[in-house]
Amino acid sequence: MNTEYHTIDGATFTASSPTDLMTQLRAASFNPQADLVEYCLATARACKMQTGESHRKWPPAALVEDMIASGLVTIPTQPNP
Repeated sequence: MNTEYHTIDGATFTASSPTDLMTQLRAASFNPQADLVEYCLATARACKMQTGESHRKWPPAALVEDMIASGLVTIPTQPNP
């Protein structure tokens, strides 16, 4: 199942998993690093600079969870039928 994610800069990504989201963010990044692990490490550092809160570096699911908790990434709510 795909999930839609919104970043604080207004970008929208549709991803099948947190790893897929981080892979897409890396592909869109001006600083993609050497691999996904390095990208997640750099992203966690950047998140801490932006929010003052520590973000877990690995696995991607933990980093995405922390990014959502700090408001850097949101998942739009679905209206109730």
